[in-house]
Amino acid sequence: MVFLSCENDDDSRLQEINGRYTHEITDCDNTANPEINCTEFMELVNDSEVDLLYGGGDIVHRFSYTRKGNILDLQGPLTSSFKVSFTIKDSRTLIRNDNGDVWVKSE
Repeated sequence: MVFLSCENDDDSRLQEINGRYTHEITDCDNTANPEINCTEFMELVNDSEVDLLYGGGDIVHRFSYTRKGNILDLQGPLTSSFKVSFTIKDSRTLIRNDNGDVWVKSE
């Protein structure tokens, strides 16, 4: 008797994402200024909004987002020129599209 098993590795399937994803800023040194954050984070608040701390700042910003397949496009407030999108690699890993930074789900 022979059993065959195939696991579908199709990248087009939608990954479920939730919670907080973090990224450690490379070569960040905040010893002289503890207000600088060396960890960026994005936390999904609901099905259309995230809280985002980015660029070493100390203010968390609320962004709305849309999802098209495995792409998250974030839209900030009208006063923000910061535009960012992520590719969902899997439920634990996001890749920032403009610079390739890897954001990993926090436990």
